Amino acid sequence: MKQQIPGAMKAKKAIIKKHINLQNLRVLACLFVLIAFSNAAMAQYGVKMGTTLSNFYYPGGSPVPYKGYDIDLRPYLGYDVELVQLNPQKPLFSTYISVYRKFNLTDRIGLQPALAFTQKGVNFSLSTYEEITYKVKINYAEIPISFSYQFVQKEKILSEVYLGGFIAYRINAHKKVATHNKAVEKIKVNTVNDFDGGVHLGGNAKYQVKNHFLVLDLSLFAGLKDIFTAPDNWTDIYTETHKTKITGLYLSIGYEL
Repeated sequence: MKQQIPGAMKAKKAIIKKHINLQNLRVLACLFVLIAFSNAAMAQYGVKMGTTLSNFYYPGGSPVPYKGYDIDLRPYLGYDVELVQLNPQKPLFSTYISVYRKFNLTDRIGLQPALAFTQKGVNFSLSTYEEITYKVKINYAEIPISFSYQFVQKEKILSEVYLGGFIAYRINAHKKVATHNKAVEKIKVNTVNDFDGGVHLGGNAKYQVKNHFLVLDLSLFAGLKDIFTAPDNWTDIYTETHKTKITGLYLSIGYEL
């Protein structure tokens, strides 16, 4: 019986995983197209650009000093996170871009599918005793779907609240690390799960300019899925690796046709 070389087996698995990832991305794109173009009546197009503020949260409880190894991020991010994983988190500021189509189901109730590019992660950086840079950033292609309710409708001013959920496909992930006055190093992170999903709640204010609208939008989101998976070759030294999810908000401005 022929035995496969370990390196060849890993390469084969990588090719299969890449193919599956491409297939999943195509499914997401097709889902958005079907939703967005299923009905042309009573619909508007829009685009939003802004920033994402995000960080990690831990459903089982936050890391506690001197007990931090029970809630350990090292399998996911490497041994260098040991220096900073108990630090207070700062919001990670990153990019948010979205295109959407809104369907008016009634005079006040709407359905809004969207396709977005988002960057989420965490900032463990410190400058207390020395400058330490440690930022984790994950790029996602995301499909949010929302139900909206228009509660203000006065001349040129409209305002809505909305609630919905999202599914997200990981494009790539990396961390930026600099300790002990060294240069910042950008390192790829391979332990992020391909998919995330969660819920969001938001509101907007719209100002009419001729037949179009300028939009100011604020949305809170919470991921419901563990974003990391430990590598196969990791040996658990301590009690457990903790579940890690992402929460934050989007702040954006936009233009609606």
